[in-house]
Parts: sequence; structure tokens; C-alpha cells
Amino acid sequence: MISISTKDAVKKLGSIRSRLTERQFNTAVSRAINESILQGRTEARNSVKSLYNIPQRYIGGINVFKANSFSLIGKIYASSKPIPMDAFSPKFETGTRTLSISKRGEQRERTRKRAKNNPGKGVSVAVLKGKREVVPYAFLIPGAKPRVFARGEYRTGSAYGFVTRNKRVKKSGSDTPIKPLISVTVHAAVINRQSIQRIARRVNNVFPASVERNVRVLLNRVGP
Repeated sequence: MISISTKDAVKKLGSIRSRLTERQFNTAVSRAINESILQGRTEARNSVKSLYNIPQRYIGGINVFKANSFSLIGKIYASSKPIPMDAFSPKFETGTRTLSISKRGEQRERTRKRAKNNPGKGVSVAVLKGKREVVPYAFLIPGAKPRVFARGEYRTGSAYGFVTRNKRVKKSGSDTPIKPLISVTVHAAVINRQSIQRIARRVNNVFPASVERNVRVLLNRVGP
């Protein structure tokens, strides 16, 4: 949670605050909160993009609930829906071809003239900026949606996570279950410690000046 420090901003206004009714003053404060969290939203989106390779289409999941003169509570929120592994430029190698998906979701296939004896065991993805990692035993199914899968099951509860199965259960035929792989949520990216610090700093830098400006705007309207 990010808290806006209002005490110093309100104290700075001194006696001019008394020239407004409580409702008018709360209107000025709510407008300042909203201006601040909109700036915070911009910072949140920029921070997430600087740390993660999350495509732009998911960044819109970072948005705001605006304050009003009754509640004086504004919120920056982010989608808690997991992002499919497809979104992080997955690459899967077999003995004869390389399958990949671009950041825009376009599927690509490159066939080798010479078969590779030891293709990589898994799918490589780039979730963090400048870092590509291999998800062991994962594979890519062309044309499917989503397209990155692995054999295994998701655990639920406090021990949530994916338990990979790296051996066949059945000697022949379908070897289920297989599950589509998911990655970080936008919410988890936003509450990253580095992101939260940047957002809080931006919000608290904007708020004091915004309160004063909005109070003076209302004073000009109501007159002396």
C-alpha cells in the first residue's frame, strides 16, 4: 500500500483553508489525490516496463480508482490475472527446427538443414529485462492458444506453484495431464519493491503542490 502524506500539505495552507467549507476543501483534496495517483499510474507502468518484458497490451491492466469528496481514497490497482508464458518471446528447439513467438504474439518457425543432436530440453523465455531463462521440460505447441505447455500440475494454497513431471506415466499414447504455463502477474510486477518505491516517491512529490493549487482555484471561484 502507498500512503500519501497529507499532514504537511494541509498545514502549509494555514488560514486560507478556513475560507472554504469542509465539502469544498475535500473537493480540492480529492482532486489532488487523483492528480497524484494518475502520476503514480504513469510511474507504475514505466517502472514495470523497465524491469520486465511485459508486452504493452498487458500494461493497461495498471489503472486507478479515483477519489471523491466523500471518501478521499484513491487507488492504483493492477490486474492479478497471470500472464501466459507466450507473452515472453518463448523459443523451443527440436532436433530439426526452432519454434518461437515474438513479443507481438507472432509465431515463427525456422527449419535446420542439419539436424541437431542435442536440442535444448525446455522452452527459453525472457521475463526479466536482459535475462533469458530456460523452463525445463516445457514445450511449444504450434497453433495452440496458449502455446507453451509442460507436463505436470499446479499446486494450490500456500504452496502454490507448478510441479513439473519429467517422465512419462504411460508408455505409449497420450501422456496427460499437460498444462499451459503462466508467468508473473502485472500486480506482482507493480508491488515489486523497486517499483513501489518509485511510485510512492512520485505520488508524494506531486501531492503537496497539487493540494495548494486546487485549493487556490476554488478560492478564486468563491471570492474573498
